[in-house]
Amino acid sequence: MINSTTPGQIQFIGADTQMPINGQWTDISGIPLLLQDIQQLILTNIGERLNRPTYGCMINSRIWENIDQTASQGKLDITTAINNFEPRITLLDVNSTIYRNDGIVLFSIRFIVNATNQPLNLVLPFRSNSELLDQ
Repeated sequence: MINSTTPGQIQFIGADTQMPINGQWTDISGIPLLLQDIQQLILTNIGERLNRPTYGCMINSRIWENIDQTASQGKLDITTAINNFEPRITLLDVNSTIYRNDGIVLFSIRFIVNATNQPLNLVLPFRSNSELLDQ
């Protein structure tokens, strides 16, 4: 885990509570917070947050689609969500890799942290249940 104690990074990236809470409050800041926030953005359904009805990503609506469509459309969904709601990074690209036997699409998100000019990569697995319907 990358920990950031540099005051400048905390100022530009932020500080918050680590999720999930699991019975105690734990502070999180810097790069770990940024990675947590990107994951939460992608896993939040559009319309799920009452005061931010356009916040989120459409990826969860792709669960029953063909795995090839999930992989290609998911890249666009993630790109749109990050470009609209994550000003702390510059998105370089989003790629997907399909694992048909497992019904999983791995999304690789490459970006630069604007506050530090540091390139990072975040890989998120997504299970597509459409392959289970074909059996």
